[in-house]
Amino acid sequence: MEHYYTKFKNVAPTFIIVAFGTTIATLLFRWVFTINSEILPIKEDVFNIWLPIILPWIPITIWLRPKLRILKFKNDNGPFLFQMIAWGAMVGMMIASNGYLKTATGKLAEIRTIDILEENTRYLTLEEIKLNRDLGSAHTEFRASGKYNQHLNFDSYFVYPFETSSQEYKYWYGVKFHEQIGNKLSPEKKESLYQQFFEQSIKDFESYEFSKPTYFEILPHSDDREGFKKAIKKLQIKTPNNLIVIEPREGNYEDRNGEKLEWIFGSFGIGFGVFLFALMFPKYHQAEHKRQLKGIKPKSDEVIDMLKFLIPKGDHYATSILLDLNILIFLLMIFSGVHIISPNGMELLEWGANRRSETTGGDWWRLVSSMFLHGGFMHLFLNIYGLVIAALFVEPIFGRTKYFILYFASGICGSLASIYWYENTISVGASGAIFGLYGAILGLLLTSAFPKDGKKGILMFIGPYVGINLLFGLTGGIDNAAHIGGLISGAVLGIILYVTDKNTQANKG
Repeated sequence: MEHYYTKFKNVAPTFIIVAFGTTIATLLFRWVFTINSEILPIKEDVFNIWLPIILPWIPITIWLRPKLRILKFKNDNGPFLFQMIAWGAMVGMMIASNGYLKTATGKLAEIRTIDILEENTRYLTLEEIKLNRDLGSAHTEFRASGKYNQHLNFDSYFVYPFETSSQEYKYWYGVKFHEQIGNKLSPEKKESLYQQFFEQSIKDFESYEFSKPTYFEILPHSDDREGFKKAIKKLQIKTPNNLIVIEPREGNYEDRNGEKLEWIFGSFGIGFGVFLFALMFPKYHQAEHKRQLKGIKPKSDEVIDMLKFLIPKGDHYATSILLDLNILIFLLMIFSGVHIISPNGMELLEWGANRRSETTGGDWWRLVSSMFLHGGFMHLFLNIYGLVIAALFVEPIFGRTKYFILYFASGICGSLASIYWYENTISVGASGAIFGLYGAILGLLLTSAFPKDGKKGILMFIGPYVGINLLFGLTGGIDNAAHIGGLISGAVLGIILYVTDKNTQANKG
């Protein structure tokens, strides 16, 4: 407790600035892109969930984490615990503030018919609702969810166009039905449950009281809006580009904000209180504080070293390029509207996923493009981890050019194995190419590429990783054919490239 004020004075202000600064920056970012939504149509889930979860780590890492060095901890997890407390407070603030900005902005427009709807309206009431019941349509989305994709979600979108004087089919009334089942059920059981759900949804839609809701919301860019637009597209009628879908909302309009405003400051208060309480336990690192005051930076920083790995240079030049491409394409997918956790098959196919009918039908470029697509954030994260570990062994041996040859050749072989083995599986990810790198490592153990006394350790390190991933692939939902195809081709090609290069050097010598 002797140095508590010193710790508080040097750490707490940064916590406050980072928390409120990031929250305000996110709100401004959302406001800018809401105004210019047609330039870059970012879906609301990105603002409401994923930015609050991911974005806080940037200011925490850059500004708060260095300040925590003046604290002495008994174990290495201490600094991370403080960062997690700050992250939790910021996530709560950002989710609550984004939700409040969404519901608090815009007035309720009370209009007689949809014909006189003004631009930039978000919420409205309608005195008269006239729908064209001859042009109803529906579309169902299937999406896995849960930490282990243990759930399968059915979302059915039903639409009717409003009858308007212009008859241009610009305004649509949308109703969504949702059902969740277990994803581990047999395909036959899933199909049966889906048929029951869809038949019941049709009955519910046909008997729906369209004038009953107290008010409506015009849907912004979101997964739901895309679902309704896909239902409209099935009608194959001419529609304007700026379709407007309204969805019914229950409850009173005045209650839409709930307690979001209170939770903005409540989340900060709880997090900040826990943070201040936790400051009591670590000791004061006076020597480090003096170094900070003098502007002396630490000799090594694991986070900075990790980020530097993304800069192409030295023995990881090619690996850094591949990492950057995978991350960049994933970000482009997310900002274009693809789901960040569990994109569906159609979204992936539009971006170049690999499936037998499309690939053999002339889209052979999918053998390569699918290597840079990923089925969600966790898929990308695991592949990045696997790529970095393998690259540490492989790239220094082969050099940039042969490393690229090995990576792409193994990836293509993995993609070919996938469409040969599976008739209708949609395959994405760098796993085939990465398994090719691991195959090359295993193959090189048969050569003199690694020191004799180090081969056993490499096998014990790499072998379980490969074996566990292949076994896990047998549980379903994973393209094991691409893994095996990449592994075998990588082992063979790795030996060929190494022996060829060694013979070339011997002839020169």
